[in-house]
Amino acid sequence: MIERIRVIGIGMGNPEHVTGEAAQALSSVDVFLVADKGSAKSDLVAARQRVCDALIPADHEYRVVEVTDPKRGPDAERDDTAYRRGVRDWHAARADAYAEVIDGLDDGETTVGFLVWGDPAFYDSTIRVVDALVERYASAGVTVEHDVVAGISAPQLLAARHRIPLNRIGAPIHVTTGRRLVDEYDPALGDVVVMLDGGLACAELADAFPDLELFWGAYLGSPDEVLVRGRLADVIDEVQRVRAEARERHGWVMDTYLLRQPADSPNPFATHGFPEAGPLSDGVVTVRPTTAGDWQVVRDEHNNEESLRWDLFGGVYTDEQARQQAAQARREWRSGRAARFVIVDAATGEGAGVIGIMRMGPPGNGLLGYGVLPAFRGRGFTTRALRLVARWAFESAGLSLLELGHKADNAASGKVAVKAGFRAEARLPQRLPNPDGTRSDEIYYSLTKERFDAGGVG
Repeated sequence: MIERIRVIGIGMGNPEHVTGEAAQALSSVDVFLVADKGSAKSDLVAARQRVCDALIPADHEYRVVEVTDPKRGPDAERDDTAYRRGVRDWHAARADAYAEVIDGLDDGETTVGFLVWGDPAFYDSTIRVVDALVERYASAGVTVEHDVVAGISAPQLLAARHRIPLNRIGAPIHVTTGRRLVDEYDPALGDVVVMLDGGLACAELADAFPDLELFWGAYLGSPDEVLVRGRLADVIDEVQRVRAEARERHGWVMDTYLLRQPADSPNPFATHGFPEAGPLSDGVVTVRPTTAGDWQVVRDEHNNEESLRWDLFGGVYTDEQARQQAAQARREWRSGRAARFVIVDAATGEGAGVIGIMRMGPPGNGLLGYGVLPAFRGRGFTTRALRLVARWAFESAGLSLLELGHKADNAASGKVAVKAGFRAEARLPQRLPNPDGTRSDEIYYSLTKERFDAGGVG
C-alpha cells in the first residue's frame, strides 16, 4: 500500500547534474510513474530511465510505469479563463490516472516517485497533482507522506552555459511564460526569464525592443544542447530556424531564454520615487511618511461618517484592507506612485488623519487628498498639513503643480484648500461618482510653484 510519494528534480536529464540529495531519493523509490506523451516524446522517457540506470544501485529493485498522459487541449486558442479551467481539468485527469496505478501496487511497493525535469518549483504541474493525490488518500483514511527534492533548473543551466549571472547589480529577475510575455513585458521588470514558450513569443518584441539581448538555449545539459545569444532583432530569425530544425529532428523541443536590456541602455531600474522625507512640523501639526503601523489611523479616517459621505464608492475598510493600504505606502513612495503621510498632533503624538500626493497627469503634477479624524476637526490641522506637504512637494519632491478637488457640496474641504493657498479654478460637471450611482460636480483647485514661491502659502 502507498505510504510515501517523492517528487524529485533531475535537472535536464543529465545524470551528472542530479544533486546528491536527489540521487539518494532515487534509491528510495519502488515505482516511478512517468507520463507517456506519445512516440514523438519517447526519448524523454528514455532520458529518465538513463538517469535511474546511472544513479540507482544495482541491488535496489524498482520499476518504471508509463502512464498515458491525458490530453490537455489547444492552450494557444484559449482565453485566460478557459486556459486555467483546462489546466485544472488536466491536473484532475492526471491525478485519476496516477491513482489508478497506485491503487494496483504490489504489497511491497510503498514509495512512489515522480521524476521532474529541472526543478519542481519551476513550471511543472507535478506538485499540484501530488497534493491532489495526498488529499484523495487522506479523505479515504490513508496518510501518505510526500516531499519535494530540488533539482538544477533550466534557468540555472542557461546562465551557466552562457557564462552570465541571471541578474545584474540592484536589478530584479522576472520569470514568466511565453503566454504572458508580450502583454506584460516592460524594461522595468529587469532581466526576464521565459519558460514554456512553444511559440517563441519574444519574436513579437523584436520591433519594439530590437536592442534587447537574447540568451537562448535548448536541450540544456544534454549532448544535443544548442545555444544562441545576441541582439534580439539580429538573432531571432536564427533562433526560429534552429528551433524548428531541432523540433523536426527530435519530435519535441525544450528551451528557455533570457531577455536583458543592453548594458549601455538607460537604466530602467533607476528609481523615480519620491525623495526621502523625515517628519515635517510647524510645532502644532507634524506630518510623516505612513508606515505599516499606521493602519488604524488609515482605517478610522476612512470609516468615519463624514469621510464615507464624500467617498466615491462608500465602502468601509476592514482591518485587513487598512493594514494592506498602510503596508503598501512604502512601496508606493519608492515607486513614485504616491507619497502618503500621516497627520500627527505634535503635542500628543496621536495620529490625527492622513494626507497624500499621487502622481497623475503630466510630469510634475501631483494630486492631493486628505482627511482628518472627527476628534481633530475644527482645529486647523488639515490646513497646516496641506501647507507642510505643499512646501515639501515644491522644494524637495520637484513638483510644479499641485491639484485637488472635492464634491461641490463639500464646502468644508474647499475652505481648507483656500486657506492653504489653493485657488478654485473650475467646476467640472458630473465628474465624481457617488455610492448611490449618481454623480456630483467637482470643484477643482490648483497651486503652482510660482504662486507658492511668491507667498501663496503661509
